Amino acid sequence: MTRPKQIGLWAALIGTTVFLAHLPSLLHRLLDGDEAVYGSIAALMNTGAPLYGAGGVDNKPPGVFWVYAATFQAAGPYQMTAIHAVGLAVIAATCLLLFMIGRDVAGVRAGLLAALFYGVLTAAGNPRLLATNTEMLMMLPLTASVLLMLRRRWMWSGLLLVAAGAFRQVAAVNVIVVVLAILWLEPAGFRWRAAVRFAGGTAAGLAAGALALLITGSLAGFWRWSVGSLYGYASTTWVPGYVWERASDSIVPFVLNMLVLWIAAIAIATQWRRLQIKDRLIVMWLALAMVGSIAAGHLSWHYFIQAMGPLALAAALCFERFSLRRWVVSIAALGIALPAVGWWAFNLSADPLTYEFSPPVPRHEAVAAYIRDHTTPDQRVFVWGNWPALYVESDRLMASRFPGFLRGFDRGSGFPPNNWDTTPDVWPLLKSDLDAHPPALIVDTAAAGWSDFSMYPMSNYPVLADLVAARYHEVASVDGVVIYAPNGP
Repeated sequence: MTRPKQIGLWAALIGTTVFLAHLPSLLHRLLDGDEAVYGSIAALMNTGAPLYGAGGVDNKPPGVFWVYAATFQAAGPYQMTAIHAVGLAVIAATCLLLFMIGRDVAGVRAGLLAALFYGVLTAAGNPRLLATNTEMLMMLPLTASVLLMLRRRWMWSGLLLVAAGAFRQVAAVNVIVVVLAILWLEPAGFRWRAAVRFAGGTAAGLAAGALALLITGSLAGFWRWSVGSLYGYASTTWVPGYVWERASDSIVPFVLNMLVLWIAAIAIATQWRRLQIKDRLIVMWLALAMVGSIAAGHLSWHYFIQAMGPLALAAALCFERFSLRRWVVSIAALGIALPAVGWWAFNLSADPLTYEFSPPVPRHEAVAAYIRDHTTPDQRVFVWGNWPALYVESDRLMASRFPGFLRGFDRGSGFPPNNWDTTPDVWPLLKSDLDAHPPALIVDTAAAGWSDFSMYPMSNYPVLADLVAARYHEVASVDGVVIYAPNGP
């Protein structure tokens, strides 16, 4: 068999493996609550309302909402299978880019291994890891930026780095990688020219993003919610007990599940003095990606997708650079495959929204069915709590711009519920939304204590308490969730 045919055969085998690893993502409508946030906002945007305004509010940059909204326009509202297909295509494209980096740096085998490792890493974890989230989408332009950086295409690298930042702010840590690349790859007399080109690409990307936000009427809201809320978001998550709870469910299993790849990456890093410049840049990318992954303190497993690309590359370099005995390679393969297969089996059948809940588990399908059966498609509903999945599962639009409340906050901790989405300016906006689009149903998940919301009843918030008291009455209780309908004429 000729070499091109061998490469093609291995590429096909790796592609099949990655597809099978991510297959559970196509078997569930929602893979985590974040998908419900993005989906409920995107559906509202497609009514013509502006993002970060009446079309939905979140603290994420606009990229993920644009992807979801465009997918819904093509496939239909709340078509989450289409979203997951887009996510799988993004994973495949990122694998291809990692192959190209690995091939350029250390040869074809290193490229193939990097693609395989990334495809497995992004599936070998809890269901949230499989979701079409900001980190997954960010990694495509971020990896392309690194590829072009290593090829010294500075302007395009800067442009794509901004594109990555359109999905997640922490992509900005790669600016440090680019600075190092300019210092290490460019001769002294050409560094300023490279820096100017990178800055030009970055400026062009920022200008294009600002123009897109301005044209869509989202610029002011973006500054308020995606930029202005960053400090408030981080300050509520960097609580020691909360950080450890998150770390034990994310960074610890992330490292332990793929310990083989971490050992390989650390082994290559220990050879720093012997490494070529591009090898060193990959090691630095991994180190800075870990910083970016933990910067917000939230520490969900899928945050570490940012580190999985460079981790895959660093591990591939180890297997390429070091001569390993066959039995060592066999043990390493088992160490990678067994956790991946275990998570694959778990993710096939687990409910992604409640798999980590202690009994009694919320019967969210029953509540969504009640909403769907007692409203029409053109009616809107309002869910109090942090359960935007009910909008998606019932196929109903939000009556307000806020898909949930106290998101990212350590609910039930006893700390005052002062969060980025409960600031004083939230409540007039909420009242305005509910007056403009009176909900056909108000769904109170706090009454059932879902997602630790029992400490935050609607009666604590005058906008909601007054609305319910004046215009609504209780009509049902489903799994402890109290549902209100408008009073008769």
